[in-house]
Amino acid sequence: CKKFAKDVRGLDKTMRNWHAYLGLETTVKNMLTSLRAVGELQNSAIRDRHWDQLVQATKVRFTMSDETTFADLLSLNLHNFEDEVHNIVDKACKEMAMEKMLKDLNHSWKSLEFNYEDHSTGYKLLRASEEVIETLEENQVQIQNMMTSKYIAYFYTEISGWQKKLGMVDTVLGRWMEVQRTWSYLESIFIGSEDIRIQLPVDSKRFEGI
Repeated sequence: CKKFAKDVRGLDKTMRNWHAYLGLETTVKNMLTSLRAVGELQNSAIRDRHWDQLVQATKVRFTMSDETTFADLLSLNLHNFEDEVHNIVDKACKEMAMEKMLKDLNHSWKSLEFNYEDHSTGYKLLRASEEVIETLEENQVQIQNMMTSKYIAYFYTEISGWQKKLGMVDTVLGRWMEVQRTWSYLESIFIGSEDIRIQLPVDSKRFEGI
């Protein structure tokens, strides 16, 4: 088609005011624009919902399937909707990036585990590895960035759900570690020190019940 367009431009200049020439030139330009749009729509990020959006934009009834032909796409007159096609494809790419990020989140948190360490009292204390802390902080930043994206609409429920879950993990983990540190400190006083146990027998006995 590009060669054909070049051939048209190469015609004698005296012909350029002819209606036939102008009509041919317009047809070729429209075809080139439509071909660019079809090329963009081949992007792997395009999902069924994006085809539905294209139908709404073109106002042409159309269903994408394995039987769809090139002629079917050209019948959408995509040359009239170049900006709409570009915006839909751009949106699809941004959404695919979110989709991948959400899949990575699911995969990461399914494989992450909390470890425990033995305490001299026989209790097990929670130990959050650097990997868990770093993953939590990184994922919270990612979720916050997605929450401010103008492309969030389709994934809003899932993303806001992750925001709540990660926020809960952050809060619970922080308080848990704080309680453990406080308990370990007091344990060394009320259990580990015989002098304190003698001086504060009631408090020491109460701490044993914690």
